[in-house]
Amino acid sequence: MQSLVNSSKSNLPDDGPLLRRLTDNLARWAFTDFEQAQYALTELGRLITPRSPFDVRLSYHRSAAFLENQWYRYEQSLYHARQAVAILESLADGWALAEIWADIAATQVNQRDWSAAEDAIERARRHLGEDAPARLRAHVTCIEGFFYRHLANPRKSLDCLMEAEKDLLDLEETNAKLKDWYVKTLTLSGLGELYEYLGEEEKSQDAYRSILPIVEKYSLRPRLAWHYLNAGRAALARNDQDQAQMHFEKVLKVAGAGEAEAKTLALSNLGILATLAGNAPKAFNLFGQAASDYDPPEKPSDFTNLSKIESWSAGLYFQLNDVTEAERHYLRAWEVGKKGGDYYHLAQVSQKLASVYESAGNYQKAYEWQRMVTELHQTYFNRLRDNEREEIEARHQLERSRQESQMARLRVAGLQLRALRAQMNPHFMFNSLNAIQGLVTSGRNAEAESYLAKFAKMMRHTLEYSELEEVSLEQEIEFLERYLDINRKLRFRERLDFQIIAPQNEELDELFVPTMIVQPFVENAIEHGLRPRQEGRLTIRFEVMPDDDNLLRCTIEDDGVGINKGREKQAAQAGAGFQKHRSRGMEITHERLLLLHQIQERSGDNFIHIYDLADITNGNRSGTRVEVLLPILNGE
Repeated sequence: MQSLVNSSKSNLPDDGPLLRRLTDNLARWAFTDFEQAQYALTELGRLITPRSPFDVRLSYHRSAAFLENQWYRYEQSLYHARQAVAILESLADGWALAEIWADIAATQVNQRDWSAAEDAIERARRHLGEDAPARLRAHVTCIEGFFYRHLANPRKSLDCLMEAEKDLLDLEETNAKLKDWYVKTLTLSGLGELYEYLGEEEKSQDAYRSILPIVEKYSLRPRLAWHYLNAGRAALARNDQDQAQMHFEKVLKVAGAGEAEAKTLALSNLGILATLAGNAPKAFNLFGQAASDYDPPEKPSDFTNLSKIESWSAGLYFQLNDVTEAERHYLRAWEVGKKGGDYYHLAQVSQKLASVYESAGNYQKAYEWQRMVTELHQTYFNRLRDNEREEIEARHQLERSRQESQMARLRVAGLQLRALRAQMNPHFMFNSLNAIQGLVTSGRNAEAESYLAKFAKMMRHTLEYSELEEVSLEQEIEFLERYLDINRKLRFRERLDFQIIAPQNEELDELFVPTMIVQPFVENAIEHGLRPRQEGRLTIRFEVMPDDDNLLRCTIEDDGVGINKGREKQAAQAGAGFQKHRSRGMEITHERLLLLHQIQERSGDNFIHIYDLADITNGNRSGTRVEVLLPILNGE
């Protein structure tokens, strides 16, 4: 394939149009052409940097997250999704966040990470709001349907998928995107599976048949081989062998990387069609091709599918009156099938072996295999009962975890809002605005305009962060730098030095910390440590704990009067109302920090350490050191 860019070209600002063209193409190819998409993904991965336009980075990460999930590379998918979330949170784009959280939930359903998937669905729903477009609601509801399908709750799954189908009825009139049509095919596929499971064959076949016109009209690539396979199976169930043959052959043409199982199943079904047509040589050849694809079998379903292929081959030999070969293949089907653990299929193989031995006049073996059929059916029903019990227990445990998690998050959210009110220091706001007014009256309008913009942006971020549970460390550091810069200029007249030290060898946009935690401690250091001196130095250092990579230590150190003298002066000079306001604000911050650690199942309550530097340096230094242990969140 000819390259769209020069491989030696760097990502300079004038690469912008090229990057946008590539990301636009990738967004389309993700749904229409996996080969082109893979190429564009590689090119963009090489070209994009943190300095690339945010809309380019966002489009790249969203497409990459979707594609990596299609290709079964789930960790890579989640990595790109988290990058997209970080960008969208900085933009406060609720609907786009709902869509990316639905994509995250889809990946986690594929990973069988039920708790994380449920959390992602809840986050998606929170971002939807009441006035979200129907097509976007369908994205979330469709994934929720698959979530409940995997949790063996078919009725709830059916409700979700039918609701998604209803929301997608008028796509033709809504200028739908390719992803909307993909979600519609996914919804119909899920309905087809559910109706088949519930024994409603006609509805199942109708759902499967409805997918192909959409796929072919919009050239949709995701799950294409499986759509043709399901359509072929539906046609075979109607005894429409010509239509089934066409669909199964289509699977062989379109199956790509990651779709080997669909191809193998299509070969097996083509073998069955050849058997029905009386073409034994062709059937044996097709069964042989299908079996070779499972060399070697890896997961339980591989062993079961390989056993079924051997069983079909055995049945064909039996039709040809070759009892010896029939016996050999049925025995091989039995040996292979035992490793798959499908007791219902093993009972079928045992029944066939009993019939083979009965036809050969070997009644002793026929009796033994028939007895095996009875035992296997009993084992199968016992296993079903155990599975049902385990599924009920799993659902109850999930429900308990959901309720506990919701209660904890509700408390966190409430404390977060209370912390926002408690930590908004009116002295800081008044002094900042007063200092800006002073710049205006002294004719320094450019400076006044600059710091007014910084102050407004900081206040906007404060309010935005109050709606979020976590932000990236990169965003947190940017916010603290803006806050300290305003303090240095407007409250300390350039007599405040500060330094923020980030963790070494860490990607700051990949580390997520709880919002509204660090700033109150920084404000305390300024208000009670440095403001009495009207000058000083403040250092903030972030370090990932060496013995726990889910824990971040934030050290805030100042060279002010020290916490002991600060408390004395505060008690003597500060108004009782303000003192109570500040102490209550820190109390709320401490309580919220405890809850966040509890959610991560971290025991203890000693996550904040405060030292007077005079005490730990034998009076050689003055100031205060505060160490706060922050949980590193998953960024989801």
